Amino acid sequence: MEFTENREKCPVTTSIIEDVLPRHYGHAFFSAVNPDTHIIPHHGPTNKKLRFHLPITGLEGSSLRVRDDTRGFEEGKVAIFDDSFEHEAWHEGTSTRITLIMDIWHPDLTDEEVKFLTLL
Repeated sequence: MEFTENREKCPVTTSIIEDVLPRHYGHAFFSAVNPDTHIIPHHGPTNKKLRFHLPITGLEGSSLRVRDDTRGFEEGKVAIFDDSFEHEAWHEGTSTRITLIMDIWHPDLTDEEVKFLTLL
C-alpha cells in the first residue's frame, strides 16, 4: 500500500529507503514505544525478509531479543534480523523510544524468487 501523505512528510527517509537500501521490501515505519513497555514474543510469518531496527531516540533501557540473543540498542547501530525467528523487545527507559523499522528481501532469494513472491 502506498501511504502518499505519510511519505510526503518524510521525504529524506523515503529517499534513503528507496535509493540506498538494497532490494527494499516496500515496508517501513516509525515505531514509538512508551517507557515500561514489553512487546511480547512474536515472529513474522515467513523468512522472506530481514528486518532493520534503527533506533533514533530513547535508547536507554531498551533491548531486543531474537531467539536466544538479547542485546541493548546502541546509538548509530542497526539491529538486523530474520523476523521469522521469535523476538521480543523491552523499553524500561524514561522517555519514548523512536525506532525506524525497515524490511528488505532476504539476500538468499534470487531476483526471480522476489518477483514471484511479489506477485502473490
